[in-house]
Amino acid sequence: MKKFIVLFCLLLFIMLLLSSSLTTQESLSIALFVFVFLEFLHDLGKRLVIMDFMIQAAFFTCLVMPVIFYHLYTRENYLARIWVKYMPITSEDYFSYALPAVIALAIGLRIPIKNLRIDKNPDVYMKNVQTYLRGKHNLGLYLIAIGVISGLLNFLASTDLKQVFYLMEHLTYVGVFYVIYSPYKKKKLIVIGVIALMIGQTIAAGMFGELIYLLACSLTLIVLGKKISFRLKVGFAVMGILLILILQSIKIDYRKRNWLEGEGADPVYFAQLIGSRITDLNTLLDPDNLFFTSVRMNQGWLVAITMKQVPLKHPFADGETIAKSVAATIVPRFLWPDKPEAGGKANLKRFWGYDLKGYSMNIGPLGEGYANFDRTGGIFYVFIYGLFFNFMLASVVKFAEKRPTIILWLPFLFFYTLSVETDLLTTMGSLIKGLFFTWIVFKIFSIGFRIEL
Repeated sequence: MKKFIVLFCLLLFIMLLLSSSLTTQESLSIALFVFVFLEFLHDLGKRLVIMDFMIQAAFFTCLVMPVIFYHLYTRENYLARIWVKYMPITSEDYFSYALPAVIALAIGLRIPIKNLRIDKNPDVYMKNVQTYLRGKHNLGLYLIAIGVISGLLNFLASTDLKQVFYLMEHLTYVGVFYVIYSPYKKKKLIVIGVIALMIGQTIAAGMFGELIYLLACSLTLIVLGKKISFRLKVGFAVMGILLILILQSIKIDYRKRNWLEGEGADPVYFAQLIGSRITDLNTLLDPDNLFFTSVRMNQGWLVAITMKQVPLKHPFADGETIAKSVAATIVPRFLWPDKPEAGGKANLKRFWGYDLKGYSMNIGPLGEGYANFDRTGGIFYVFIYGLFFNFMLASVVKFAEKRPTIILWLPFLFFYTLSVETDLLTTMGSLIKGLFFTWIVFKIFSIGFRIEL
């Protein structure tokens, strides 16, 4: 199958190069994205593919979407011109950095690490989990209960404790995996209940990204070791892509009513928006209607703006923001009150001269790598960035030899690191906090309740 995928993508590259207006780099970007996407579907269920989501995101948002903006949403497009969302530098200039940088990121994420190689047989991990959970079917229920209660009490928490309650709330999703792989007889009801809770919370908050990432990460565990036809995987993938497009298209309308007009959560209105998009797919796929969704998915625009601004208006940081981000993930805020905040504000102020207020926007690892180390150094930085998370995943999986259930924590630990829209402070900080929180939870259950999670 993989030989067929390689051949198909090679033919696609040649066809795009010969029969379209795309440049060589643009054609290669699309062909490589199709390759990593089809390879991901082929490997789904056959190995741990969690980090492959970062590869998918990088190829799509940093390579494929910029191609669309270079040829569809150009400066001549009235929407791109009004909102100033056209690519600010030439295609050759952009892809000469972005294409090798994304490839370097993929290599860093996929290169085998000596002594930490993940077992190629996924059944080993899941069978060990099932063996470990025999006679411990209540563990998942304990975690779910803690997560649900934490979610209900979150509004009572002080600002300093909201992060702790947020992490505790996510124990609900970890607990579901304990239930799934335990001998609990009513596991289907529990799983359905938690999924309903996730959807309800998403509708109430109007925040869809976290739900998508959690479900995507969870899928990699649910299907691990199961034999699923490639055709069925493609079908589910198409449905998933369509769902993401629909959610992106209704997000502005729903949030406007939910947040700005003060109507609050409205499941009926949410369902009506979903239904209207499904029954009118032609309108959904109209280029004008897809513009704002495309803007949201075009991380390349943020990278290109950074390349235009640095070093013309703002000097290279020479590793300054990277060092601060690493330090900020280790040093608590009470010891460093004015340390940089996650969310991209510090980087946009430093490299764009833009004081971000009211919303989040981030130059991501590609932008941060370029703004610190220029082109060659940025490519090397992105490789090290990918290698770091590769190492962290392999280390956690290696720990599963001692504690098999740590595998069930992977979606919780890594779902925030999978985006290429955020900076090192956000991704590394979320992973370190998640690991420390997981260690604390394991210790509390072990020492306080004599229960080994």
